[in-house]
Amino acid sequence: MNIDTQSVDQAVTAMAEVLADYLHPEEVRLLKSQWQRYSTVSVKMMQQCVLDVTRRYPELQAYKSDIRKGFWATLQADSQQTVESDSHNSHNGHNKAIKAPVPVSELVLAFYTVIEALRSQLSETESRNLFLTMHQTVSQERTFKGHSLNISQFLEGNRPSVPDNEHLLNNLMQLAYVCLCDVAGPVEADEMMFRAAEKAKQNYPKILVEKLF
Repeated sequence: MNIDTQSVDQAVTAMAEVLADYLHPEEVRLLKSQWQRYSTVSVKMMQQCVLDVTRRYPELQAYKSDIRKGFWATLQADSQQTVESDSHNSHNGHNKAIKAPVPVSELVLAFYTVIEALRSQLSETESRNLFLTMHQTVSQERTFKGHSLNISQFLEGNRPSVPDNEHLLNNLMQLAYVCLCDVAGPVEADEMMFRAAEKAKQNYPKILVEKLF
């Protein structure tokens, strides 16, 4: 990522989206207003912003690494979202915006594997109840504000976009367990979770899968 191509407003807006998972909107607005005074985007600016968050809100010290990663990941996704191509499309008289593919991490892939392993153990009715309940809960939870999470896509065999964030994926997994308890009962839910985790460990490092639980 070339942060020189990022405007301060773009950078600050992207970082505010990350903080929406941790802070009240008014708290985010105050930090955003403070950061918009920077003249340019730089590594030093990014480091200072992380410090600003954890100093003002000490309870977020535990998530300092996640916040820092979130800042960079959001900026990177923003800077690579569109690519202008004029050499191949000059005959059309205009340039076409092409979305660059966003790489999917092993953690996210492990999450998909666990969720799909759970789905394979459920009947069609149970699966529908699980994912529709999850979808409805996610849309209402403050933790997931700022993220477009269409959990119901799992019902169609698709993989909805999820944040590459250990804290949020862990919360999603906890939510899946709670909803699974309602659908299948706590004893069966425990067994299903165990089998799903074991399946994921066949393809991904054990320590990585355990971060989800």
